[in-house]
Amino acid sequence: MGIASLILGIIGMLISLTIFKDLSLILCILALVLGIISIVKKKSKGMAIAGVVLATLGLILCFSVDDNNSTSGTGITNDSGSGSKEVKVSVDKVSIEKMGLTKSGDLVVKVTNNNEGSVCLSEIKANFKDKDGNFALSKEADSSFIVIPGETSILTYFWGYDENYSDYPNVTFQTELANISSSFAHKGIELTSNNTGKQIAVTVKNTSGKKITDARVVVIYYQDGNIVGAESGFTDQSADDGNETYINVSYPQDSNYDNVSFDKYEVYYINASYE
Repeated sequence: MGIASLILGIIGMLISLTIFKDLSLILCILALVLGIISIVKKKSKGMAIAGVVLATLGLILCFSVDDNNSTSGTGITNDSGSGSKEVKVSVDKVSIEKMGLTKSGDLVVKVTNNNEGSVCLSEIKANFKDKDGNFALSKEADSSFIVIPGETSILTYFWGYDENYSDYPNVTFQTELANISSSFAHKGIELTSNNTGKQIAVTVKNTSGKKITDARVVVIYYQDGNIVGAESGFTDQSADDGNETYINVSYPQDSNYDNVSFDKYEVYYINASYE
C-alpha cells in the first residue's frame, strides 16, 4: 500500500498542475488514505510518508488553483521572446457585449481581454431575462477554453437554432478562467484564410516554439456591415513549430438551413493545445 500511495501521490500532484482537478482530487485522496493505512500498519513506511506528503501537496494545489480559476488566474504577456512572463489575470478585466443575431438565430458576442496577459476562458455563460426582468434561460457559448491575448478582442457566439434570443431583451454574462501557461497555445499562432467559393479555408501557422494540436477557430460573416452568420472550424491534426495545419469552415445558413449571402468575413482564433 505504501508503494501505491507513493505512485498515486506523484500522479495526483502532477495532475493538480493541469486543468483536470477532479481527477487529481480523487487520486490524492486515495494516496492519502492508502498512505495513512500503510503507516499505521508499519508497511513500506518511508514510501507511505512520501505518498502522504505528495498527496497533501496535490490537494493544496488543487484547491488553491480551483479558487483562482473562477475569478483570477495566471496569464502570459504577449512578448514572443524571452521577455514573456507570467502575470495575474482576472475576469473583472474581461468584458462581453452583444454584437447581433445571425440569420440562424445565433447570438454573436464580442469578448475583450483588458488584462496585461493572455487569458483562457474555460466558460462563457449567458443568463437571459424576459421583458419583466425574470430569469428565463441560461446558455453556454459554442466554444470553451477560449484563448485571448492581452488587450485584444475576439468574437464568438451562442448557438441559436433551438432558441429565439430576441424574446429575451436582457442578458448578463459570466466567465471563468483557466491557467494557460502549460496547456494552451497563447502566442505564435498566425491565421490566414481563403474563400474558395465553397468554404473558408483557414491556415494555422505555428510559431509558438512547441508542437500544437486540436486547433479551433470561429468565422463571423457579414452582409452590408451586419452580422449574418457564425461558424466554427476544428482540426485534430498536429503541427510542429514552424509548420502549418488546416481548417475548413462552412458557409453560414439560416434557420431553414438555406445558404446565407455574405460580403465579408473575419476569422478568430479560439484555441490550440500544446502536445
